[in-house]
Amino acid sequence: MKNGRLIILLLAVFLILSCGDSKIEVQNTLLVLDTYPSNGAEINADLNKIMVFFSSAVDENSLTADSFKLELVGSVDIKSSGVAVNISIGNIPDDKSMVELIINETPLTNGAVYRLSIDSVKATNGAALAQKYYRFFVVKNK
Repeated sequence: MKNGRLIILLLAVFLILSCGDSKIEVQNTLLVLDTYPSNGAEINADLNKIMVFFSSAVDENSLTADSFKLELVGSVDIKSSGVAVNISIGNIPDDKSMVELIINETPLTNGAVYRLSIDSVKATNGAALAQKYYRFFVVKNK
């Protein structure tokens, strides 16, 4: 009986000691926390700014023409579907956790659905976006 307890104790000590070098790594990723207007919002046709809020400061050098894309994805006029809207990067506050997008082509089409794609943005600590993000907005009918 004593030998059985001793073997169990030795096995427990062995398991504890052999796991001492294990490391748990948490992958550092950048997240899109929200947008204004929010996903699925009904917006006015004269909307001229969209704000994107991130989980940490973004590296301004990672913001390219491919980082943000606003396009018409649904409307009564199906021929215009998939048309990109001319947007540019506007204000970035000092904490760099928000990017303002300027919509250069207004008004937007009444009754249309627009998709904002967010991709290839990096944080100042080098973290990449966890995934490609999509946000949808519906323009109010007159």
